[in-house]
Amino acid sequence: MGILNHYFFRTATHDYGNYNFAFWDYSHFKLSTIPTFRGNFLQDHFSLTLMYFVPVYWLLNWLTQTYTLIIIQCALIVIAVWYSYKIVKLRSENIWLGTGIMLFYFLLLGRYTAFSADVNLAIISSCFIPVFLYYFFTKKYFLSFIILFLSLFSRENIPLWFIFIFAVLIIDQRKNQKAVLIATAGMVISVLYFILLFKVFIPSVETEGISYSLFNYSALGATPGEALAYILRHPIDAIKLFFVNHKNNPTYDYVKAEFYWVYLISGGLVLFFRPKYLIWFIPIVAQKVLNDNPTRWGIASYYSVEVVTLLPLSVFLAIASFKTSWLQKTVIIMVCVGTLFMTIVKLEPSNRRIPWTLNTSKEKVYSKAFYTTPYHIKEVNKLIKIIPANARVSASNYILPHLAQRKSIYYFPNIKDAEYIVFSVFDNHYLLTHMQNENERNKYFSDTNWKLVGSSFPVFLFKKAELSVNESNSWEKGIWSVQDTIWCDYETKDSSGKNILFSNGEKAEKIDLHSKEQSRSLGYSIRLTPEARYGSRINLNVDNNDYLEISFWALCDDVKQVHLVSDYGDSHHFHCSESYNTDSLGWKEYVLSYWIPQKSESNDCSMHIWNSGGGSVYIDDLEIIKKNR
Repeated sequence: MGILNHYFFRTATHDYGNYNFAFWDYSHFKLSTIPTFRGNFLQDHFSLTLMYFVPVYWLLNWLTQTYTLIIIQCALIVIAVWYSYKIVKLRSENIWLGTGIMLFYFLLLGRYTAFSADVNLAIISSCFIPVFLYYFFTKKYFLSFIILFLSLFSRENIPLWFIFIFAVLIIDQRKNQKAVLIATAGMVISVLYFILLFKVFIPSVETEGISYSLFNYSALGATPGEALAYILRHPIDAIKLFFVNHKNNPTYDYVKAEFYWVYLISGGLVLFFRPKYLIWFIPIVAQKVLNDNPTRWGIASYYSVEVVTLLPLSVFLAIASFKTSWLQKTVIIMVCVGTLFMTIVKLEPSNRRIPWTLNTSKEKVYSKAFYTTPYHIKEVNKLIKIIPANARVSASNYILPHLAQRKSIYYFPNIKDAEYIVFSVFDNHYLLTHMQNENERNKYFSDTNWKLVGSSFPVFLFKKAELSVNESNSWEKGIWSVQDTIWCDYETKDSSGKNILFSNGEKAEKIDLHSKEQSRSLGYSIRLTPEARYGSRINLNVDNNDYLEISFWALCDDVKQVHLVSDYGDSHHFHCSESYNTDSLGWKEYVLSYWIPQKSESNDCSMHIWNSGGGSVYIDDLEIIKKNR
């Protein structure tokens, strides 16, 4: 799944792009500011994990390139499940337990949702835990402490987690005095490192204006110290926070409950027969459900990955303690069936409390969408190979991770001193509106300072060029060959008098919305009110690779209350709610333009206008221009 997500150009700048740059940077013995981030990698997470794998970069990266980190992460996941299996095998020779834990490990929902984040330190760092536990249980304490220190430096939440892990080990090994003493020493080390981490190490990498920003637990306090003090003073209120929506936004009601139910049905109920194993889940559940960001509370993305890494071991250690073989087999079957059921159910957006947190194309491996891409993969890879390895590049969101292993890489439309620009016309910068992204892309087709050196729709590659005054790189001359325009001034009705028509005689709007109260051009417009917010859905006759420009004029109180929406199939949705042009009469112009996707059907394109405000909106002079390559 990880390799295919990257191959299909679904890995993103602010996940895998940043990781690939940091990995390349560390491997060249640097600690640079990430060009697509606000600081260096340590200022996001205080973690040395990627540094551990610098030798792997020099061994494999010549072959695996930007796939190297994905391969490392996948290898660690397999190592974690292998050590979980070995621990269970220490407690029982029952083949059902050994087979069951491996199956269960890869049935858990969190294993699939984690792929939305590509590669992540939480996924990697949690893989150290089963390895540590195996060496501790086999009394190889020196090796276990090597893994402990690697773990502590892998992510800033790990030392807190280890405090609770050692508490479980003290209970589990209470008859082994040496193990108890070593576990107590490990707990002390974890506490001391946690204090040093937030008092010394994290402040040491902060720079002016760029401070550590991942302690987001305002319900508890501004710092770990304040949070601990709140928990000690208000233990009942702190416990309540584990279950209630503390953001007072009803959208996120029962998101925490959904998380608990999913993982209780996915084996968690078994832990109530051996409650000691619940202890080491306390910090990793707390970091989820007490966070200020409600999307972290539930089952989305990688935010459950620590739970799904330790849950298999906990569940199967509990099952191994059951006295009879038939009971063990029965519980194993029930746990695996329940887990498979929950995973399949919750990989459907309609079955989630917050459906938009599911990235179907990256997480749902048995979906057709997982195996489709808007790109011609081989052709786009050929374009990327045109760019020299040391060139300065600006790239759009899903292309940048393939180019991030270089000194200078920028997130389009940030150009700076780039020598190459490469973008997909469907690849918007998330901080900008669709039309802001579209305008940024379009200007390079006619900019004489940039030469279009290759394309594989929807991807275009430009190179910085010194062109003569007479030389042209025109978008209009070089790409467009045909234009087709229809318009509606809302003056013409059909013979029945029930519909308003376009200039080509097709239906534009129902007569119910017709109004003489305001008009921009002649006598009529249409009026959208809080009682009748939506204009008619207009079907558009388009072909693959067409370029649409839709515009109209609106008279309204608030520019943001007018929305122009166009859909193409189920996967492409375009939206405009901004205006940058006002005429002398106060009418505001709205423009939405976009490419028609190449791989979709050509008969499912539509548009409509709607009013989200409390007052009336008047619409006039709708124009639709279709351009062809």
